[in-house]
Amino acid sequence: MKSKLKYFAAVLAALSLVSLTACGSGTANNDDSSAAENVSASGENTTAAGAAEITAKIQEDVKFPSMADISERITDYYDIDTAKVESVSAFICGSGAAPDEIAVFKMASADDASAAKSVLEERVEKQKTSFEDYKPDEMYKFDSSNVVVKGQYAAVIITADNSTAVSIFNNMAQ
Repeated sequence: MKSKLKYFAAVLAALSLVSLTACGSGTANNDDSSAAENVSASGENTTAAGAAEITAKIQEDVKFPSMADISERITDYYDIDTAKVESVSAFICGSGAAPDEIAVFKMASADDASAAKSVLEERVEKQKTSFEDYKPDEMYKFDSSNVVVKGQYAAVIITADNSTAVSIFNNMAQ
């Protein structure tokens, strides 16, 4: 029991340190804040939101703890092929005390987004394992909708209101 406590204390300390360095103001791959215009099959114009717009809307409509932007350091958190990532917007709980996380990846193709799904599911499983003993009261945030894919977009969504966040993702991802 004491070794588990020491382990979780060390993890919490490391996450706290990470949160102090994760509060950058901009991101290198987060340059898709303007909407791109597309034409639907019926000839109507539709607007495809960028990764940053999707995470911003989710954070606006869903309650999160203090979040840290990790968009510039995604390889520290996700084992994803960055050569296939067109843009990304990613946030984790800044204190590390909650599993809340939102990461939206716009991939080069729909096939790349589908391939990213398993990588993102691995991240969710790792978080689940970390929090099941550390914060069991937070486990309700993990469910079957934590990883979603639509078109070129793949996302990790871990929050107290996954259904609202997933709905926003599905409405905005084209």
